[in-house]
Amino acid sequence: MTNIHDIARLSGYSVSTVSRVINHQKYVADDKRAKVEKIMHDLDYVPNRLARDLSKGRTKTIGVVLPYANHPYFARVVDGIVMAAFEAGYKITLLPTNYDMTVERQYLDQLRSKAYDALIFTSRSSQLETLERYRKYGQIVCCEDPGDDRPLAAAYTDRLGSFVSALNWAKQSGYQKMGVVLSRNNVISASTRMTRQAYERVYGHLEDRNLFTGAVKYEDGYRAGAYFAKLTPTVDAVFANGDDIAAGVHQYYLDHQLTPLPVIGQENLLSSRLLKFSTIDHHLEALGQAAFRLATAQSTTHELIKSDFIKR
Repeated sequence: MTNIHDIARLSGYSVSTVSRVINHQKYVADDKRAKVEKIMHDLDYVPNRLARDLSKGRTKTIGVVLPYANHPYFARVVDGIVMAAFEAGYKITLLPTNYDMTVERQYLDQLRSKAYDALIFTSRSSQLETLERYRKYGQIVCCEDPGDDRPLAAAYTDRLGSFVSALNWAKQSGYQKMGVVLSRNNVISASTRMTRQAYERVYGHLEDRNLFTGAVKYEDGYRAGAYFAKLTPTVDAVFANGDDIAAGVHQYYLDHQLTPLPVIGQENLLSSRLLKFSTIDHHLEALGQAAFRLATAQSTTHELIKSDFIKR
């Protein structure tokens, strides 16, 4: 396989001169540049971009750690990251985990071996202390508020405030017993933690019977609808962790000739607009763009993206 030393030998010029031609740098005479480029063309030589980038200490690749690739929340965050990365000439590698800490550690070790310039954790199971230990190997961005004392870059939404606003509106609307749907009932999950905090602030203790977990897509919302429909006494309304999940709850009631429960979703997707139920827009594309900006910097800046509660 042809390499830069072969080009230098055939052209009669130094490796440094050939390198300047390959990298489109100045200070190479036109006749020398033309000769080197002709030899490269004749030999069908293609520079090894990976080796070149590594020699500069970067790969121009960002790893995006996410639990699921088929969840609308993460899809919209990724959309924002990819949009910003494309404009900046970066590549994005999706790194699914299914919330497996062992898999997350493997990705962190890949950061250590310089496979990526940075990692963006859209969600996590690992402790924040673990992420902090790996930050010396590359930039790490988390999509939650890690607290002011954490040396981690963060782009996050004001989920607690938006959850409180939504639940206050529900209570003022006369819904005294709220059902809650979550992806996981785990204190490490920022979304779970904030949902519980918001619920307790507005309604008090969240009883286990009023909670349905394991929901990440429409079909899970449909199962949640089945659960709440059989609950005695049932709830007055449901606060779901996504619009499509809320739509699943709604559709179960319709399919079984039951009066649909009022639902509140998240992310202002097409499903909530068509079915006209209230939702929270966390502006996730903007969150993704902010996370990418932080991934290409070296700071530990925390950037808050404001959310909007949309009443319908």
